[in-house]
Amino acid sequence: MSRKTAYPIKTSMNLFYKPDRTTKPATAALYILFTLTCLLGLSKLLVYDLWQENREAQQSLAVVQGQLEAAMRQLEDYAEVRERYSRYSATEEERALIDRIEVLKLLDEAVGDAAQLDSVTISGTAAQVQISGVNLAQTAQIVRVLETSPLVSATTVNTASTTENAGALVQTSIQIQLQKEGE
Repeated sequence: MSRKTAYPIKTSMNLFYKPDRTTKPATAALYILFTLTCLLGLSKLLVYDLWQENREAQQSLAVVQGQLEAAMRQLEDYAEVRERYSRYSATEEERALIDRIEVLKLLDEAVGDAAQLDSVTISGTAAQVQISGVNLAQTAQIVRVLETSPLVSATTVNTASTTENAGALVQTSIQIQLQKEGE
């Protein structure tokens, strides 16, 4: 039994040798340069862009603060202006009152030449009118004209007649309840 065992044999030799260059200074410099490039890119994103944004926000803030200061300078005399305004403008009570000129125009239109207007007293939303020189029919006509006005909400007539004949002239007192137009 003698068989020869066959072992693999190497018939040629590889003389190619690749030296390890990872330890040379040029390779180390490339790694350092690559690391610095990555850090520079990250610093632009994480530092410079944020710093630039902050600087722009600071400039915007300075502009807005300048506008605020200018507005505040304009408002320095606000108390004086408000005091002058409140002195010359109508108060809430005055705005709630019915315009007296409009009431007098209404009375002039209603009474006209038919009667003599003896007195007019206007207080708040009520007016008291005394007329004379008219009979009862003329008084009723005057009251109808008053009640058609949008300024009048109600009227009450108190009449004192004379003891003379039926067509005699009387003195009449009319109580007028006023309202703002459109109420």
